[in-house]
Order: sequence, then C-alpha cells, then structure tokens
Amino acid sequence: MSDDIARWLEDLPADAPLVLDGESACLQLASGGAELAAILLREASDAQVEEAARTGFQGARQFEAGLALRADGALILSQWLPQAASWLDAAPALEPLFNQLAMWRAAMAPVRARQHISADQSEQRIRALFAGAQR
Repeated sequence: MSDDIARWLEDLPADAPLVLDGESACLQLASGGAELAAILLREASDAQVEEAARTGFQGARQFEAGLALRADGALILSQWLPQAASWLDAAPALEPLFNQLAMWRAAMAPVRARQHISADQSEQRIRALFAGAQR
C-alpha cells in the first residue's frame, strides 16, 4: 500500500463511508473488531433475495464476506474484522470485498433479451461450418 493511500485511510473517520471507484463501504466499530460492509442492492426484491440465497453459499465458500439483508431492505455484503479499529486496519479486506461485490453485481445483472441482429458474413460461415460438421 502506498504512503498516500495509508495517510488517506488514517485520516478517514471510521464512521465515514469509504468511496472508491463508485462503490462505497462502511465500517461499524464494535467491541473486539469491526464489521466491514458494502451495499449490493439498495432495495432488494423478494426474487433477488431468493436468488442471492440460492447462490450465496458458494460465494461464502470462496470469499470472506457473506450476504445480509438489512432492516431497510438493502442486500449487503458483510465481513467481521477482528481487532479492526480503523479504515487502515480494514484496508487488506477492501479489495477482496469490492471484488466479491463486482462478482455479485455481474451474477445478479438482468439477462438482456438477445436482439435479432443479422449475422455478419464471418459468423454465417462459422455457423455453416458447424452445421456441416453436425450432419
């Protein structure tokens, strides 16, 4: 970590959100450590919560943060950091949390209906080759 980033994290109050590349995280200090969290969906629908619950176990096996549903309906990624008392203490967990957040966002993005666009000539040739190989 660069000295500039370390100073920035040292100067950031623990109760202030950390905003980085359009994502924000919060740190909730408690006895013995802190909870690091980032909002995945501000207002999760029942269907989104169900989908997250179905796939959440695999994510929990690969990452440190887990899913939680706040009382206000926000779906968050949350991780307990033992002995953390500042943003500087939480720094090693930030990149994995934001990476996990990006993975969840990609997985939960709505699937767009495929547009019926006429294939260009190279795609048509490839399709013809595959069709001929399957005959």
